[in-house]
Amino acid sequence: MNTVDKRYEYAGLTKELHQRLTLEFDALREEHHRTLTKYIMETKKCDRLQARKYFQRFDKVVKEHSKLSPATLDDMREYITDGLADDLQKYLLENYSVRRGSCKPDADKTNAGLTRELFLQFRKEIQELREAHPNCVTNYIMEVKGCTKQQANTICAAINTIYTELGILTPRKVVQLEGLLSRELFGKIAKYVFNKYEWPESLDKEVDRIQLEYRTKGELGRDKESVKRTLYKAISMGL
Repeated sequence: MNTVDKRYEYAGLTKELHQRLTLEFDALREEHHRTLTKYIMETKKCDRLQARKYFQRFDKVVKEHSKLSPATLDDMREYITDGLADDLQKYLLENYSVRRGSCKPDADKTNAGLTRELFLQFRKEIQELREAHPNCVTNYIMEVKGCTKQQANTICAAINTIYTELGILTPRKVVQLEGLLSRELFGKIAKYVFNKYEWPESLDKEVDRIQLEYRTKGELGRDKESVKRTLYKAISMGL
């Protein structure tokens, strides 16, 4: 009988949350018996290899072989109920610790990780968006983003998290915000976030596209400290 590594017990969650996640994931596998990889390919619009990687990440969490991270939760949202996703997000916001070497931003949630000026501009535009679309922001997001209601709800949850400073504006959330802010503000926020934080490989194509579309004299992304250090090291080594 296999024993669970104590480091990954309940995937870093409470027993109750992990049980709920396990039940929903088991139901998903039962619903898509022998076709789950294909289903992930369709929902994520990715190839079979990438779909398998998604599945393996989810499976490791369910089997307590790794902890649930905010990034994995973001990728998993399409396959679990909104109630569970919101409960998991709330738990991670309060309990997820940044490990050394991880690509997660600093824990300080002041101004959602933005400068005070950018954060206030963000709040102003979101408030205007809510006033322009009272009681139907989700429908507006679906129209602008061309996404499902569940995906729109996920974006709404991300916006609320940022607006209330309960979480940090990560590169993944920047991608979700495209089209919902003014072009000028979105460009400034994208430049700031992409220069400050790392992002997972799964976002490379979206980040590259946004960098090109909203670049300012080719500076966006190229001034990241990690890039600077790598270039400096290569030059000093004569490469």
